[in-house]
Amino acid sequence: MDPEPSRTWFFFSPSGRLSRGPYALGILFWFSLQFAAIGQMFAGDRLQSDGLLVLGFLALIAVALVGVVSMVMLTIKRAHDLGHPGLLAFMLFVPVISFFALLYFLLFPSGPPNQYGDHPNRVRGQRP
Repeated sequence: MDPEPSRTWFFFSPSGRLSRGPYALGILFWFSLQFAAIGQMFAGDRLQSDGLLVLGFLALIAVALVGVVSMVMLTIKRAHDLGHPGLLAFMLFVPVISFFALLYFLLFPSGPPNQYGDHPNRVRGQRP
C-alpha cells in the first residue's frame, strides 16, 4: 500500500490530481494566513512603531509570495483532475476571467481517470 501524499506534495508539487474539497481547503488555508498577516500588521500598538509595522509588512510579503506559488500548484493539480492541462491554472491571473475560473475549479466534480492519474488526491501513478 502506498503512503499518504505528503504536505509538501499537496502544497508545492504540480504532479497528480486534486479534488475540489482539498483544493478549497488549500486555498482557504493561504487566504487565512494572508488575512492573519494583515491583521497582525495593523494590530494594537504596531501603528505607532515603524519597526513592527515594517516587520509585519515583510511577513505579509513572504506569506503572499509562498501562497501564490502554492495556490498555482494546487490549481495545476485541480486542472489535471478535471482533465485539463496545468497551464489553465494561469487563468486565475486574468482579471475578469479569474473569478469564473475559480468558480469552475471549486464547483465542478472530479473527472474520470486520465493521463494525469487514475485517482484524485494522489501523486500520479499512486493508488489509494
